[in-house]
Amino acid sequence: PHRPESMMRCVLIAAMAVSAVEAFVSSGAGLNLAAPKARASTPLSVRMGKSAAQKAEVLSALNDRLSSAQFMFNTELEGITVKEISQLRTSLPAGSQAMVIKNTLLKKAAEGTPWEACEPLAKQSNLWIVVDEDVKGTITAFKKWSKEAKKEDVQGGVLEGNMYDAKGVEAIGQLPTKQELYAQIAGSIQAVPSKLAGTVKEIPQKTSRAIKLAFVPDE
Repeated sequence: PHRPESMMRCVLIAAMAVSAVEAFVSSGAGLNLAAPKARASTPLSVRMGKSAAQKAEVLSALNDRLSSAQFMFNTELEGITVKEISQLRTSLPAGSQAMVIKNTLLKKAAEGTPWEACEPLAKQSNLWIVVDEDVKGTITAFKKWSKEAKKEDVQGGVLEGNMYDAKGVEAIGQLPTKQELYAQIAGSIQAVPSKLAGTVKEIPQKTSRAIKLAFVPDE
């Protein structure tokens, strides 16, 4: 049987856990759950301009786009029509874009950044899907589109400076979203008070039983 001292320690630990979670939430350290803002429309294809000023402008725009992204993956462009790319773009969540980026331009924009890991993937003509927030939703939407359009699947992707093959991208797509993680955390937080209340309620009862047993006369 559990001793009252052990039960009290459980209560104190649970109370400390609740306080720590409340402090985390109130400090604003949590991620923003608000839906990402829709990005302004960008060209379907990103290529270097002819003049030096045009090249600099295009490179700057691509650098800006990649700086806000957290993940991107590619598929082979051959056999995909402009209409099909437009259909894919429409199906993607807000903050995700399907873009045709010339390899030389992508390598130049990625140089010295975590996106540099994409270089082994930048060989043939590619369609890149650049993702700001909803990684899971974007991969799901892409797979649905590729199946319906009978197109090639994912070839690879880059996340936090690491390159992943098709299986790696699929595994990333199985990870819970931020909203799902927060729902799990919220459920755990809500469960703590009820469990804590039950533990506190048991203490007087178990303490009372212990006192009664202490004063039972020896037979």
